[in-house]
Amino acid sequence: MKDLPLFYAPQLREEQQLPEAEALHAIRALRTSVGDELLVTDGQGTLYETVVTAVDRRHCLLSITREETWHKYWPAHWSIAVAPTKNIDRIEWMIEKMVEVGVDEIILLRTKHSERKHVNQERLERIVQSAMKQSQKALLPTLRTDVSITELFAEARQSVRLIAHCREGIGPDRVTIDRAFTPQQDVLVAIGPEGDFTTEELEEGLRLGFVPITLGESRLRTETAGLVALQWLHTLSMLHPPCD
Repeated sequence: MKDLPLFYAPQLREEQQLPEAEALHAIRALRTSVGDELLVTDGQGTLYETVVTAVDRRHCLLSITREETWHKYWPAHWSIAVAPTKNIDRIEWMIEKMVEVGVDEIILLRTKHSERKHVNQERLERIVQSAMKQSQKALLPTLRTDVSITELFAEARQSVRLIAHCREGIGPDRVTIDRAFTPQQDVLVAIGPEGDFTTEELEEGLRLGFVPITLGESRLRTETAGLVALQWLHTLSMLHPPCD
């Protein structure tokens, strides 16, 4: 694919144009005009090379000239669940960076010690889309908000389920991620709030098959822990690529 500005248009095949917000950015910021080439993704794994066929103040019509399947560079489905902090700027930063690094699903948890109960999902979805484009990806990660820890435990079906915590004397000893996971496995990593999971929440997760993990000796902020856990997965994937 050519090195072109990347735009997000989930209905490109049907509509043959950019959504209004994307069109406004192309027209006003990039001064896009008829004949210009743009790279577009549908967020479902396809990249399209396109040519602009018409523009006006709010619309940018396109013709598809080439399409290609984009293959993600991590081998399985990776989900990170994090209890959002009171300072929403920190969580927005974390979500942006997770998408840039590469993730399939981000879940914002509601736990007993959660500092923030609700978030603006529409704003966060715009951040996900922007980070996907900035990092030249064609798969839009799923963003789920306001998911209770009870819901998370009940629905978890990943072959590897990990829970990071800092409490002593609860359940088996915590292990590092490399001792509980191989890159070809679907994985869910749960990160608690700044007050950590409660004893009851941890005991329930352990009872349902979650493996307790540590992210190292340092006591990390919630958003740092989420990003560190994701980078652990990517590092292990690079060190142990799938066999042909």
